[in-house]
Amino acid sequence: MKRTLLFLVTLAAFGCANFRKPQTSEYEAPFYAKYLNTGSALDAQINRTLAGLRTDPNSSMLHNDLGALLVQKRFPKDAEREFERAIDLDRKNYQAWYNLGLVRAARGDEGGARRAYMATIHHKPGHALALFQLGLVEERLQHTDRAVDLIAKALLINPRLIEPGVNPRILDTQLLHLALIKMYPDAHERTSMQFQGVAGAGTRRVTAPQAPSPQPTPEQIIPPSPPATDPSQQRPPG
Repeated sequence: MKRTLLFLVTLAAFGCANFRKPQTSEYEAPFYAKYLNTGSALDAQINRTLAGLRTDPNSSMLHNDLGALLVQKRFPKDAEREFERAIDLDRKNYQAWYNLGLVRAARGDEGGARRAYMATIHHKPGHALALFQLGLVEERLQHTDRAVDLIAKALLINPRLIEPGVNPRILDTQLLHLALIKMYPDAHERTSMQFQGVAGAGTRRVTAPQAPSPQPTPEQIIPPSPPATDPSQQRPPG
């Protein structure tokens, strides 16, 4: 009797589960959708990205893009969730790691931001912005030597990060003078090199390579990827 009753209860539960109406995707009507009625270009971008996720919910790039857009729309918690989803789908998505570090740092999660920046550097060695941001985290944690090393390395990779117009967060560090002292010997040696080589019958002097072009400022989340263009719609030259 007990076995029969248990079987009937299990069968009923199974039947209810199989005839239950499918849940609507959370990207069909997320709660922030009711705020997407301003007619702005930002809202249009968010709607296009949501449409893309409804078609391809396993796109790490689209989740990262949506997160970046939601930060601009001032939904940081939802943005953080999208960056985490992007990483779950692609652990090597260094842009999502970096963006995740920024939103975690903004809400005071120093440990979470530190792990995200370290993951960024692991998957993208030489990421100057992540090195600098990690240096700020280490400075706030009072790991002075580590912070100086990171800030100096970031400035060696991209010297323009010292400019407030390029990197407003340079004003947040109290260790810039120590970082400049640390980087001076290497920077001076590189800029003073004058290589010589044979070019035809004469010789020419070749200076050291120029510093890389500036990266986006740390104040800005890495922006969404631009939409693909249809080659058939492009105007032929002439």
